[in-house]
Amino acid sequence: MTKHIEEDITAAWAALSTIEKDSGWQTVSISTIGKCRVLAARHFPENEESILIGFDLNKQPASKQLPEGKGFRVEVVSDKQLGETKRWIGLIRLKTGSSDIFAAMVKDILTLLKESSELPSDLLFSIFLGRIRAWQDFMSRPRAALGPEAETGLYGELCFLQLLLQQEITFDEALESWQGPLDGLQDFYLGFGAVEVKATLAGKGFPAKIHSLEQLDDSTHQPMYLSAVRLKVTSSGSTLPQMINSIRKDLISNQSALSELENRLLKVGYLDSHSEHYARQFSVTDMRHIQLDENFPRLTPANVPSGIRSARYEIDLDQIESSDFPTDEMFKNLGVI
Repeated sequence: MTKHIEEDITAAWAALSTIEKDSGWQTVSISTIGKCRVLAARHFPENEESILIGFDLNKQPASKQLPEGKGFRVEVVSDKQLGETKRWIGLIRLKTGSSDIFAAMVKDILTLLKESSELPSDLLFSIFLGRIRAWQDFMSRPRAALGPEAETGLYGELCFLQLLLQQEITFDEALESWQGPLDGLQDFYLGFGAVEVKATLAGKGFPAKIHSLEQLDDSTHQPMYLSAVRLKVTSSGSTLPQMINSIRKDLISNQSALSELENRLLKVGYLDSHSEHYARQFSVTDMRHIQLDENFPRLTPANVPSGIRSARYEIDLDQIESSDFPTDEMFKNLGVI
């Protein structure tokens, strides 16, 4: 979203707030983005800051399609003054919602619409709903910048994602396989198998924290690999935002894949506005892929004593006698290539 549109929306909200109206919508036309129309709006008597977006859809979306927000709500808007040529969706800030976060969400949504404006209307609307759901998840979690451990872990997952994007699969498939941000038990699901990614800055040893009995359980996904990414902080490395921007450039020709990347980044709590907090420059000093077989030490539901229902533990991967698989061989075994 260009700066003048941001300013126009803010000015429109300020002007509309002074209107005395018992009920209903008051709107100001802001922009046309592709086939979508964008209105700044307030709904009275609540006097809530809102954005109305008109889509070219054959039928009115069902209310049950729309996600329930945290700090905002999403609703189908039917109002004669808006006309009947568009299907209107309202993004409405609740009184309990942060005005700054809502403004950031509006900016992100309108940027998404602009970058995806050439897509068919139904697909554009689907991408729009996906981004709203990502914002819903983001707002349900603490909104501070990622801590150092989460920053390191995300960088490691993105290193593996870069490897995957270089394989002979579509960008959409690569992004769809990244399930860590969606609370998947493993970070990547590929073919019938899975990959769990662990990253460390430790110079000696490789401590890998395992968060559940199921995380390294290959009873439902085989083969399963653990990809160990050793990082070092160095002036010649790249920051987390630089890594993300590099992947964005790789996906620039595929808007749906790029949109999925943004959704997943939002779900893990990454915002570009927090970039200044991620100043560490990482270099990958080693990446190895270990297949989880009968010799790999791990706790799973099948091998712990009866009555133990959950566990968290740590493995030093440098103390394990196991074969490291070349990247190509791992992806071949997973069915990626």
